[in-house]
Amino acid sequence: MGSGDNKMNRGLLFLAAALTASTASSAFSAEKVTFQTNWLAQAEHGGYYQAVADGTYAACGLEVTIAQGGPQVSGRPLLLAGKIDFYMGGNMLQAFSAVKEGIPVRIVAATFQKEPQVLMSHPGQGWTPGEPENAEQYILGDEGFQSYFQWMIAEFGFDAGKRVPYTFNPAPFIANPKSVQQAT
Repeated sequence: MGSGDNKMNRGLLFLAAALTASTASSAFSAEKVTFQTNWLAQAEHGGYYQAVADGTYAACGLEVTIAQGGPQVSGRPLLLAGKIDFYMGGNMLQAFSAVKEGIPVRIVAATFQKEPQVLMSHPGQGWTPGEPENAEQYILGDEGFQSYFQWMIAEFGFDAGKRVPYTFNPAPFIANPKSVQQAT
């Protein structure tokens, strides 16, 4: 078990405790909650799925259903609409934005110390972050477009009109050497 596993286990236990504390579960019936991830099932989310499989959530009085996110799934509106109970946000900009906008959400945990966001481009095509106008299109998922890319527009002059949705398919990026794509 590496240090990443220990961090995931601590994060998982913290989430289980936070979920238990924030719900009114009784000793007689498990509280049903839906937790949505910010992306399709992946290794980094393994601890949440493991807690369902090994009964960790059940031991805390929770019946947890995990809903997967994805390239065009925006969990924040689903959370606000009451379709899900907990959401793994993609970045802290959403949390800061919620406070600024008076959106009634509560942050339960932050599992990463830093939040890397990566845009990739084709080598030798003349695009750099300081020259956003040289890219023909930015291939980004909704979460990134609604959060960190808004900062990039305001701070560096990126053109929102050049954004095309990321569909978890590299073909559009490969086909257009002047494109820039989120790296996930």
